[in-house]
Amino acid sequence: MKPARVRQKTCANCAVISDILFRIQTDSSQTWLLFCPACRKLHQDNPFYRYGGTWKANKRH
Repeated sequence: MKPARVRQKTCANCAVISDILFRIQTDSSQTWLLFCPACRKLHQDNPFYRYGGTWKANKRH
């Protein structure tokens, strides 16, 4: 079994490095951004909110 790769990315809203980020759209531009769990909750009530997947720092392959 291969060892897990560890990667780093920051939240598009607060710039905090997170192990899990959510790919979401928050406005009419339809641009995908990565948000940490806390910032994602801030945008969930937005009428343009669209979930596009989960990014994880620990990837097996």
